[in-house]
Amino acid sequence: YLKMRVAKLNEHERTCLLMIDEIYVAKRIEYSGGEVLGLAADGTVATTLLCFMVKSLVSKYKDIVAMYPMSKLTAAKQFDCYKEVAKLLQNVLLNVVAISVDNATANRMFFCDFMCNGTLRSNVDDPVTGKPVYLIFDPVHDIKNVYNNFQSRKRFQCPPMISPHENLPNG
Repeated sequence: YLKMRVAKLNEHERTCLLMIDEIYVAKRIEYSGGEVLGLAADGTVATTLLCFMVKSLVSKYKDIVAMYPMSKLTAAKQFDCYKEVAKLLQNVLLNVVAISVDNATANRMFFCDFMCNGTLRSNVDDPVTGKPVYLIFDPVHDIKNVYNNFQSRKRFQCPPMISPHENLPNG
């Protein structure tokens, strides 16, 4: 499926952003169409889907490329999944130039401990492809986290604002 979709893109449309996000799901197992659904790879009941999505930087192309059911998301598990996805994207000739995650603990550890070898940086050489890749914390999720933090405290104390003209020398 992915090879057919990517084959319709020209070379510059294949330059993309890889977005990684976790989705919390109901903790249950279902039997459907001869398959047991809702189990993680280790046989436990999944509570999270780790999703990998690509978005072209210059066209409307976007796709979900992988979903991994998990019972407990860790940076190590995320890195293992990332390596599989990076190889898949390399095989279908998509060029990932940036990875975007929200500010969850596992994501920060994935970037810092596994992508940056202990020291967080804005770009690294991808451990799978060897190509440079930028590491981005998704600003929409960051703003949502700040908003939710203020909501949970039930009050916001704004620091005093100083006019830009107050501290300027006369003249």
